[in-house]
Amino acid sequence: MKQVTRNLFITLIIVLLGGMSCTEVVNDLEPYMEPVISSDSIMPIDALLIEEQDSLAEEIQDSLSLIPKKCIYLTIDDAPLNGTARIDSIVSKAKVKTNIFMVGNCIDGSGKFRKYYNLLMENSYIEIYNHSYSHANNKYATFYKDPEKVLADFEKNQLDFSIPHKIARLPGRNIWQIGEKTRNYKQSGATSAELLVKSGYKVFGWDVEWRYNAKDYTPEQTIEELINEIETLYEKSRTFSKNHVVLLMHDQMFAKKNDMNDLETLILELKEKGFSFEYLSSYPE
Repeated sequence: MKQVTRNLFITLIIVLLGGMSCTEVVNDLEPYMEPVISSDSIMPIDALLIEEQDSLAEEIQDSLSLIPKKCIYLTIDDAPLNGTARIDSIVSKAKVKTNIFMVGNCIDGSGKFRKYYNLLMENSYIEIYNHSYSHANNKYATFYKDPEKVLADFEKNQLDFSIPHKIARLPGRNIWQIGEKTRNYKQSGATSAELLVKSGYKVFGWDVEWRYNAKDYTPEQTIEELINEIETLYEKSRTFSKNHVVLLMHDQMFAKKNDMNDLETLILELKEKGFSFEYLSSYPE
């Protein structure tokens, strides 16, 4: 087919140049031309183009599959608190996967926060995980002296609030254990993490934190500064797992809207940087 097309192309050029008549050209080329093929055996040009396009599309898809996916995990601790309603609204509008670490005694201690808990559970873009029932009563050193009580505290939270995933984050500790891989096991709380893992939990820390002022919960980094930190960690492979960035935030940061804590802008900026928003339940082991 390709040879016939080439011969016809040569013939057309010669005719256009005016050096020979069509009949003379055909007679002259006849010894070199392939036998005539019946039209039934020739694939239509449209079909050939489609076949070539499909082949090219497959090659492009194969190439794209080799490009690593930039994964970001938005994780928010200590919910439900005063920032929950805004978080729920922003996540629903942006339609991005978001991870919430929940503290049970907040729900039991407030009718408003119980409503917020229901709000989170009903949001299809949010997954709920375990941040303990008591949050160590904010006395971390004492809390981690008794790992069995730590485990019991997490188990109460898991059962009382029907948390669907066995994913935990220790209060006040950036400790990891996913499968056999661990990080920061030299600090108190490591033994508690081991017990949680033996009970079927995955223990997550974080790669980067949107830090805040403890007095008024105002973020310490601008959104631009935070994005730069995230990009640097990603590019230099300084995260717990390569190509996966876990970002820590806290519920109370979003209680009052201001220029510093605009979660919606942060999400838009991360999208522009090519990040894909993911659930911790799909984090690779």
